[in-house]
Amino acid sequence: MSSSLIKLAQEGTDEAHKQLFAQISDLVAADLDQRSDNELALFAEVMLQLYGLSSAKDRSRLAQKLAPQLNTPPQLARRIAEDEVNVAMPVLASCAVLSQEDLLDIVERISNAHLQVLARRSDLSTQVSDEIAKKGDGPVHRILAGNREIKLSRETMLALVKYAAEDGVLLEDLALRSDLTPTVCQALLPLVNDDTRRRLRGIIEGSLNQEQLDQMARLKVLRREFGQALENTDMSMLWREAERARISVDELMILLLQDGRFNHAIEILSARGRTALKSLKDAVFSGKKELVLRTASKAGLKAPTFALFVKTRGEHMKIPSAQGSDWTSSYVKFLEANNSAKQSRCGDFQAKRRDKKSDRETRVPVSKVNPF
Repeated sequence: MSSSLIKLAQEGTDEAHKQLFAQISDLVAADLDQRSDNELALFAEVMLQLYGLSSAKDRSRLAQKLAPQLNTPPQLARRIAEDEVNVAMPVLASCAVLSQEDLLDIVERISNAHLQVLARRSDLSTQVSDEIAKKGDGPVHRILAGNREIKLSRETMLALVKYAAEDGVLLEDLALRSDLTPTVCQALLPLVNDDTRRRLRGIIEGSLNQEQLDQMARLKVLRREFGQALENTDMSMLWREAERARISVDELMILLLQDGRFNHAIEILSARGRTALKSLKDAVFSGKKELVLRTASKAGLKAPTFALFVKTRGEHMKIPSAQGSDWTSSYVKFLEANNSAKQSRCGDFQAKRRDKKSDRETRVPVSKVNPF
């Protein structure tokens, strides 16, 4: 120990203790990964003795340095996790040395503000998330429901359904989870709108896959982050904004169609499919299916998005749903035919290259031909 640290330790005043805490923190935490077990144990013991006398600023600095380290003394991490939330936040959020047993123990003594941070961790066991849900308030419940990195127990989700009856944000987050059980879906059905109800019934029937759930979650994020820009009625400008935000044509079409902006969706389809707007509108409303199929294909529209477009067209024009099913099945066949044609052209091209190469290899050089 340096003479300056010994002097501070001998001085014994509260101010000296604060300085001692700050200096030892900086000295040891800077190269914590190079410390021996004995050094780490001594470091933790000294820090814990001085902890209550240190400033919040110095404790916060220590927490930020220790949170990402894999050899942080667990007893020190536990002490920091129960400090005021501004200090505890980095350790609560991600410190890997806190075991699930540590987290279970900590949950009993921390505030809802702490629980909001803890509920975001990606490594929570169902046992820990159960306890967080039991103790937490509304904001904690929302964060838990929206944490797609963890699995929630059936019991916790059913408990959250009861709160969701009076909390629209919680209801939306809960309904988008990928670990919903049929029982939880059944409990959610009376609370949700028609579209979500159909989706939940699909989960109950086992017909909805993870990719579709991920897309729904992605659209929810886009609507929240891109919402104001989405209100733009200039489709050229809207598409430029969408490209900057890395929003695909499928995602933008779905957002527009969900908002009932069918004519704007046609404009986007026209621009991306390189078809004159007047011609495309005429084809959509007069039932010229082939032009609409070609345009959608050029725009790179996926079959599920085209199905939503056709469904919205049917609702907009009040025409039978059977016609929509016909258009959608025709589009799937159209895409399959295009893919087959591309593969065939690619195969023909490769075959021609092989034929030319073979012809060159078998051709005898003129200089080697015996004229006699």
